[in-house]
Amino acid sequence: MFFYKNLLKGKKSQKKEYSYDLLGNNQKSEKDDNVLKYSEPKVIFNYINEDGALRAGYGFENLCMPTSKSDLESETQISVRGNAVRGLWQIKWYDSTTSHTDKYYLFYFNDENLICYDNILDNRYITLIVNNTFTEVPTATYYRHDSEDSLLLSGEGSNLMLISGGGVSQSENNKKIVSCCTHYGKLFAITREKRGNLIYTENTNILSWTTEGLEDLDFGDGRGNLNKIISFDDYLFLFRDFGITKVSIYGNDEFSISHMYFSDSYIYPNSIVQDGDYVYFLTKSGLKVFNGSSVKDVNIDCMSYVNACENSNCSATCFEGKYFLACRGDFGDDEVIGCEGFENGYINNMLLVYDISNGHTEITRGVDIHQLLALNNPFKSKLIACFNNEHIGKIGQLTKDGQLFGESLKGLISFARTDFGKPDVKKRIRSILIKSDKNCSVFIENEDKTYEFSISGKNKIQKIRANILGKSFGVRIEAEDNETKINKFVLQVEE
Repeated sequence: MFFYKNLLKGKKSQKKEYSYDLLGNNQKSEKDDNVLKYSEPKVIFNYINEDGALRAGYGFENLCMPTSKSDLESETQISVRGNAVRGLWQIKWYDSTTSHTDKYYLFYFNDENLICYDNILDNRYITLIVNNTFTEVPTATYYRHDSEDSLLLSGEGSNLMLISGGGVSQSENNKKIVSCCTHYGKLFAITREKRGNLIYTENTNILSWTTEGLEDLDFGDGRGNLNKIISFDDYLFLFRDFGITKVSIYGNDEFSISHMYFSDSYIYPNSIVQDGDYVYFLTKSGLKVFNGSSVKDVNIDCMSYVNACENSNCSATCFEGKYFLACRGDFGDDEVIGCEGFENGYINNMLLVYDISNGHTEITRGVDIHQLLALNNPFKSKLIACFNNEHIGKIGQLTKDGQLFGESLKGLISFARTDFGKPDVKKRIRSILIKSDKNCSVFIENEDKTYEFSISGKNKIQKIRANILGKSFGVRIEAEDNETKINKFVLQVEE
């Protein structure tokens, strides 16, 4: 009897490496996994992935500023009076009496109804106070008075207040100014009492306004109240509840009104920020940009988190070429990050950072910001904020260490679920290659189970045995310490 070797050969398995690009990718939360590459992230928060490595995201620490323009490296903490900071403003004026230099001041309104201020680039011995009788946080707008920048405050309990280099002035005129500006020799303003009208006068000194000198334009149409006036490109633009209206001036009282944009959803007033020749603003349907003639959508995929929420309490500013938006987001998961675990709840829980030049976005999750302010000066500019709830008594400055006043914000990156291009074939993830300088966890999910791998931080590439069989896989990386830097992530797969 003869025995012959089986000459039929089984299909030989192949081993492939799938490298995950952690750098420079915007998250694709709104896109279906089936249209994404395996390495495209669905969710990233509390990481910055714009250059070099996946590294710690944005955070905040107590605001510190130099006490001398000649030594900008040495800083001391700005002391805060009271138990709550409810509003932030800044102003610059020229000291014509003693130093003969520009001085830069930071103002805030606290829970004692005090207007406090500090010279941020000089010795700060005590917190200075502006006497006032406001019974609520005043509405603040910037105003040119006698050829210098001034801060105009109005609100319940007090007359109109003007703070400038010349001191503090008040007016018996008790109009509540929402927004104002000078344009073509006239002063234009929106008042709380007549939100559907634009008031104007040739008397550009707002403190000496009288009812006899005021005229107004009535905008009683479907675009709603007037919320903000912006003057650029030789026109006035009125940002309203549901639109943008352009006002052209041809003579003493000759106006042309053009409706530039009608919004299908409410424009959040605190999101409106001018940056050069562009104005950015948020509506319920997403982030928009206005160039003086048309409005376009700013295509940010992760806006689905924001659009799911009501955001009347948002705050925005532009700083160093980026649009910063503090708002409320719904991430649709069971994670509890930072302020989301506060006993008294939260108002906002995310900071969206949009790079105007390249469209890249970052998300910091777990921070409850009340107001953002770009603290600009020629010497040392910073993005600062005041907060709701747990950190209500602090003024913070933006950092890139992923910590909120010393506590790390948990970071997460989750990738699109993938079958590596072979939907009907079972595959085995043999190993994980990863370089992470601090401890992190890798989660891999097949059709039946989620597997967790605890990675010890090392300054080298580690190979972790996985041995997970399945047709498709979900992958995510989590790090409790947001200073974790991940430079490499590869799956070795046997197909």
